[in-house]
Amino acid sequence: MTTLTVEGLSVHYGGVRAAHDVSFTVEPGQSLGIIGANGAGKSSTLKAVMGLAPRQGRTIRFGDHDLLRAPAHTLVRHGIGYVPEGRHVFPGLTVEKNLLLGAYTTSWKRTPIDEVYELFPVLGEMRHRLAGALSGGQQQMLAVGRALMCRPKVMLLDEPSMGLSPILVAEIAGVLKRLNTDGLSILLVEQNAKLTFDVTTTCLVMENGEIAATGTSAELRDDPEVRRIYLGL
Repeated sequence: MTTLTVEGLSVHYGGVRAAHDVSFTVEPGQSLGIIGANGAGKSSTLKAVMGLAPRQGRTIRFGDHDLLRAPAHTLVRHGIGYVPEGRHVFPGLTVEKNLLLGAYTTSWKRTPIDEVYELFPVLGEMRHRLAGALSGGQQQMLAVGRALMCRPKVMLLDEPSMGLSPILVAEIAGVLKRLNTDGLSILLVEQNAKLTFDVTTTCLVMENGEIAATGTSAELRDDPEVRRIYLGL
């Protein structure tokens, strides 16, 4: 069982501070959410953990692995799956080839592709279709499925509900809850606070690049200020 530990993480783009002194842990089997308004520093934090943004920090560790010194392309070998904002599928490749690219660190004869098709039946039905011909929701399923192909221990997701209909958001939420129930640790970054509270057990609220509040998702869902700002209630 492996814990993701982040301590004192800061992100700067030139002279612009995107995140400052961010610390959190994702315990084995935990589902942790990070919410905040656009520009709060959520995505920058996630990208920095993955080594995809300029960063400074005291600690970024996944189990025994020091991620501060690990090139981004090696993280998948340590058991970290990543679903980027905007999906970033390969539009000129088939659904199946997109999925197999997610398994490049493993033997293609031992991939969980049938498990992905069971989780997302529409991908199995469209396995020979070009990814660029899929709807936005189907591409999001493909992005999640691709991240699952390396059999990760923890999955980091950046705004998976972006641009999706409420029905598809509910479907993605159901899949994430099922994966977490099956033991996959989840770190979810979202503007959609309702989705985040539904999927996660613990949540952080970011404002102006810093953690402004933390608590269980149930506590934050009932917090009057959080309800006013993030749920419109």
